[in-house]
Amino acid sequence: MTTAERQAAYAADITYVTNSELGFDYLRDNLAVTAAEATLRPELNFCVVDEGDSVLIDEARVPLIISSKTTNNPAERCQVATKLAAALEPVTHYEVFEKQQTISLTEAGQTYAEAALQVPDLFDPKNPWAKEVVNAIKAKELFVREKEYIVRDGEVLIVDEFSGRVMDGRRWGDGLHQAMEAKEAVPVQAETEVIAQITYQSFFSRFAKLASMSGTALTEAEELASIYNLPVLAVPPVLPVQREDTPNSVFKTVRGKSNAALNELMAMHRLDRPVLVGTTSVEASEIFSEKLDSLGVKHEVLNAKPETAQRESEIIAQAGRKGAVTISTNMAGRGTDILLGGNPGFMARLWLRQALATAVGIPFTPPADGFFPAEPSDDAAALIADAVSQYLGTQPLIACQDAEKPAEQALLNLDTVLAAAASLAPVEEGSVEDFAREAYEVLVEEFEEVLKPEREEVMLSGGLHVIGTNLHDSRRIDDQLRGRSGRQGDPGTTHFFLSLEDRVFRLFGGDKVKGLLDFLRVSEDQPLESDQVAKAVTDTQEGVERYYYELRKKLFEFDEVLAAQREATYARRKEVLLAAGDKAKELMGSMVTEVVNDIVSANSGKSPTSDAAEGEASKLLLSKLQQFFPNIELTAAQLSGSREAQTTAASAAASAALTSKLAELDGVRPGLGVESIRFLTLTQTDNLWKEHMKAMSFVKDFAGLKVYAQLNPLDVYREEGLELYNAMQRGLRQNTVYSLFAYQPK
Repeated sequence: MTTAERQAAYAADITYVTNSELGFDYLRDNLAVTAAEATLRPELNFCVVDEGDSVLIDEARVPLIISSKTTNNPAERCQVATKLAAALEPVTHYEVFEKQQTISLTEAGQTYAEAALQVPDLFDPKNPWAKEVVNAIKAKELFVREKEYIVRDGEVLIVDEFSGRVMDGRRWGDGLHQAMEAKEAVPVQAETEVIAQITYQSFFSRFAKLASMSGTALTEAEELASIYNLPVLAVPPVLPVQREDTPNSVFKTVRGKSNAALNELMAMHRLDRPVLVGTTSVEASEIFSEKLDSLGVKHEVLNAKPETAQRESEIIAQAGRKGAVTISTNMAGRGTDILLGGNPGFMARLWLRQALATAVGIPFTPPADGFFPAEPSDDAAALIADAVSQYLGTQPLIACQDAEKPAEQALLNLDTVLAAAASLAPVEEGSVEDFAREAYEVLVEEFEEVLKPEREEVMLSGGLHVIGTNLHDSRRIDDQLRGRSGRQGDPGTTHFFLSLEDRVFRLFGGDKVKGLLDFLRVSEDQPLESDQVAKAVTDTQEGVERYYYELRKKLFEFDEVLAAQREATYARRKEVLLAAGDKAKELMGSMVTEVVNDIVSANSGKSPTSDAAEGEASKLLLSKLQQFFPNIELTAAQLSGSREAQTTAASAAASAALTSKLAELDGVRPGLGVESIRFLTLTQTDNLWKEHMKAMSFVKDFAGLKVYAQLNPLDVYREEGLELYNAMQRGLRQNTVYSLFAYQPK
């Protein structure tokens, strides 16, 4: 079989999900949420698969969590807890477990907090303060500004630990985000509650076929095989790899590491080689930038701060130019290659963006001086003018002043046009995209010609040099940083500078090595590059990966319990959501019958010893039935006899009462009966499912403690979860039936 035949056979087995197929219908049919629920979070994500010569899965954009704000605004309590946390002292009042990302109050700390808050018990169910206090201490000890989050326009924004981008719209749960807001003295927003959630593992298991492509998946082969049942196949590169990876240099202190990294950067810069410095936090990138400013080295910084994030494509486009120095926070996930000598495609796109945005009055941040290698020729300028003219005919002039189309949206629409123009996607002849594509292609050719000598000069000097200043928890992220150098057979080098004071060593065994170095009096500027040190680094990082893999595996095992309940709940919910008139009435009829069975079972004890006792029992049962079915036509005498006889009589009367109630509602407005059934069932399902997820979270917390009783936490979680789920089903049918018969439309 030829390569082309293998590719065709492979592609035939892949189920494509394209952008046009995504929307509320996809959510409703595949995840059982309505359009109204989907709009609760404007940043709802979708799984996007691009069609083309290869299958590329963009970052997995799936609605893992859908949440809504509650009426509970704990601003005052969070602010009080923040002041208390500032007064508490580590070790004395609490212990910090950085590895597990948790804290634990000591007995002295609990006593101090109770006295300060003037409460008898932090864990009092009627007035619980424990959550606010613990979250305030977490915010103080475990979350560092400019690393895990930034503050912008009076709002705390989470920074993605892998891509270094701001995660707009995302908030930490369980009151933690409110604690962060109180810590930073910004307005504390209302708490949110989870409406629906799903894990990546459960989401991907819904697909019959799974396939993906990644340059760094080999280190995660075991996890992909055990959880997703996916083998990992390594495909050799088309061109031989010319990149040279210098062994990691390990230093005793952060200062020694930083000085060595800075010295190497300056050495490469003097050779006019482009240099990329990878950092793990906004703070670290800013510190490195300040050092370069003091040395007079021109450079670019790419991190989560808005002033740099907006220029991401511009910064990456010139990161491979002669003598360029780029400092990036988590280069992984930036979604583009660094081309030696500069990226003519990005430059052409930015030139067009500037021309079109200026024409329609959209404000934007222009590229830095000297960014473009040359001015367009007369032919290119004419094509650009044609594209501008066509764009003016389809866009309002001063689009940013349109109330329904602010500047951000107008710029986003422009970027969409340019993305289509710069791609191989089919465009309509005579459209804006068509004119823009012609201008783009000519600009790319002209910029390529100008940049060609610079590219050859950079290649001769050794290509891009990557400097890593820290290890991530996963080797994949470090490999992605290394992979920015040596693109498609280009020359390049990489060198990581590490310190035994780095987080990964601090939490996973670096103290022992550091103690040995202190004993041997190794200076802080002396690098350790022996085979034993390299093995220790590899073992440490593998230990980190193993630790987090075990956490994910345990999460998957626990989530399988909730996933089965979620599938059943969503299936029932979807059935009600899409049920026609007769089907909806049938579903309500079955719930009425089940409620009757619940009432009879709960109110039928031992056989009565006398006729009087039997009469009293029948009256009691009738009163319970009338609470749920006020219009039921039934007498106590009809409820005498065995439990089976009582159930038969009560079920028949309750069914007749349901028919009468639906007729009454339809008399107010045709179809109101079915609408009421659907609305009340969905409302009760949603409310009870939210409460059930909270209860399951509590069960998961205490199930872990059962290990001290030599019980398997997963078995405890499964058994308790089944009981809670059965209780939820009882509550669903009883609440729905009670609400329907109590409903009196005006």
